[in-house]
Amino acid sequence: MTRRYWNINLKEMIEAGVHFGHGIKKWNPKMAPYISAKRKGTHITNLARTARFLSEACDLVFDAASQGKSFLIVGTKKRAADLVASAAIRSRCHYVNKKWFSGMLTNWSITKTRLSQFRDLRAEEKM
Repeated sequence: MTRRYWNINLKEMIEAGVHFGHGIKKWNPKMAPYISAKRKGTHITNLARTARFLSEACDLVFDAASQGKSFLIVGTKKRAADLVASAAIRSRCHYVNKKWFSGMLTNWSITKTRLSQFRDLRAEEKM
């Protein structure tokens, strides 16, 4: 895997609110190395580590995309739904932006048959 330089700016991450984590009461102790502080009942994420791992993730995605692999983009929060849909359409990827059904990936054979039935129904409806 070739390392590339991704323009990840810490100031832009702070402006976007990336550093705001989750509530102090709802957390997994395995997250401790990635938390830098606690303020007003919220964990503050360590942005230096986040930027490093985000750069590595960008490398992985770039390599996979260059090999022609397909992606599934998932973002079910109301604020992210429109952004997820537009980004997925631009990059010609599959996406889920409304509701994530549990078992969608683990029961893929059933999901696949249901999707094909749905496509058949849509085709019949158009005819």
